[in-house]
Amino acid sequence: MLQAQAISVEVGGRLLVDRASFTVVAKDKVGIVGRNGAGKTSLFKVLGGADEPASGAVLRKGGFGYLPQDPKIEGDLDGRTCVTHILSGKGIDEEIVRMEKLRIAMEENPDERNVGRYLKAEEMFRTTGGYAADSEARAMAVGLGLPDDRLELPLSVLSGGERRRVELARILFAGTDVLCLDEPTNHLDIDAKTWLLQYMRQYKGALLVISHDLDLLDEAITRVLHLDRTAEDEVGEIIEYRGTYSQYQRSR
Repeated sequence: MLQAQAISVEVGGRLLVDRASFTVVAKDKVGIVGRNGAGKTSLFKVLGGADEPASGAVLRKGGFGYLPQDPKIEGDLDGRTCVTHILSGKGIDEEIVRMEKLRIAMEENPDERNVGRYLKAEEMFRTTGGYAADSEARAMAVGLGLPDDRLELPLSVLSGGERRRVELARILFAGTDVLCLDEPTNHLDIDAKTWLLQYMRQYKGALLVISHDLDLLDEAITRVLHLDRTAEDEVGEIIEYRGTYSQYQRSR
């Protein structure tokens, strides 16, 4: 669940949104819309936790995933591969490193303690789906348009669009309860966009998305939050509507 509690959003001392309140719960699929410059991304940064509200509070419950327009990936220059970064969404990368350390310790000194520690860790890794995680992560990345041979490359050699797809794959792989996605179809080809729309339709958590993609707003969204701010000196008003974006446009 994500709840905005009388939040105000300011940028450069200018008030864009004043005391807006709304709640997004599991199975809600919400599109945040408004004209260019209305403040959608600024509002989204507050909802996603990248910025603090000028007043009010944002309550997030459960696992949370936030994709900004230009994600900054920590560790993109430390040699981490794409697939390792995706696996980090569930901490699988750290578990693999831990297993390798226990295996080396067991081989160097195969006493009862070291063997027991490795076998216990290996059993836990297996029963929690660790061995299947690599295939799942790769399938998700391929669905988003990243060829399998790119997944073994360091993040540092990828283009900006490829890094964004890797970060989106990591967020989706993590299996969060709330997703906030800013323009998620950017840099996706038709097949990848189709895959993402299908994922979003089946997603059971709370989804908030900013997009100019009418297919997404009509096929994967069931509720609209319109940031209605028509002039630079105005404060935005949140208008709520149950239905797709096209239905909302017709209703106006």
